[in-house]
Amino acid sequence: MIALFFIKFFKEKILYLKCLVKPNTCTIKLYYMNSIPIFDSLTHPTIDSHWILPKYHNSANIENLVCQMKQYNIIKSFAVGMYGIGSYEQNSYYKLIKPYSDYFYSIAFLLIEPSDTEKTIKEKLKRVKETGFKGVKLHPRFSDFSISNPLIVYTIKIANELELTILFCTYFYHPSRNACSNSIESLLNVLLNTQDCKIILLHAGTVRLMEMIEIARSFKNILLDLSFTLCKYEGSSIDLDIQFAFNTFDQRVCIGSDFPEFSMQKLRERFNNFAKNLSEEKARNIGYKNLESYIQ
Repeated sequence: MIALFFIKFFKEKILYLKCLVKPNTCTIKLYYMNSIPIFDSLTHPTIDSHWILPKYHNSANIENLVCQMKQYNIIKSFAVGMYGIGSYEQNSYYKLIKPYSDYFYSIAFLLIEPSDTEKTIKEKLKRVKETGFKGVKLHPRFSDFSISNPLIVYTIKIANELELTILFCTYFYHPSRNACSNSIESLLNVLLNTQDCKIILLHAGTVRLMEMIEIARSFKNILLDLSFTLCKYEGSSIDLDIQFAFNTFDQRVCIGSDFPEFSMQKLRERFNNFAKNLSEEKARNIGYKNLESYIQ
């Protein structure tokens, strides 16, 4: 006998009461709307509160973000700097995030330039580490580099040696020559040559999520991140792929907002929607545990 009761608690809370009765067993699961904490894998508070598009101006304010995190039980987040956006400068960005260390791990943007060598890459990574950052973001579109560049494999290996978390953007769609060669297929070669390295694949291939899941099965050190993808494609067939990931790949995925692209409220709503029929263990894995254990 299955009974489902919905109880509204103020505006923010929803109680799901499920009673599943089997011979000699009775399991009751209580889920409050905000009861499962979330570790947001990708936010972009900026120094001047501005973001890429004019409509986001003043929306990337760190205090506003912290307020949203408290409201929706977002217990931690990666605060990720973006080169050329929001007055980003590496040392200044670290100083912005440091007073809010209870809420954020600071992630530096690693700009890979045509003039870079193994020596300069290593020097850049050492400066990131010495400054106090938790990790680095590699962004093929913004840096306009080819994934096939041997320096990418070298960068990942050195970052792992320095115990810097690697966030690797897998949104490759961009009108540039390098973007034509950057794809999941070319990413495979990078993964093949960095099998002992931990890499968080941001956005999990977006519209090619199912392929990324199959790739991740073969590369055990990969964590698939659903930031942006989770919120961007609401109402599309990607929803089925996300639900599949939640149902069957709960130990290998994490979630994020890509703030200010999406709010903490939207992240919470989307997570709750896909997690509502999961066991509490699976929901907690996806919500925060996978990412917590990955960066330890």
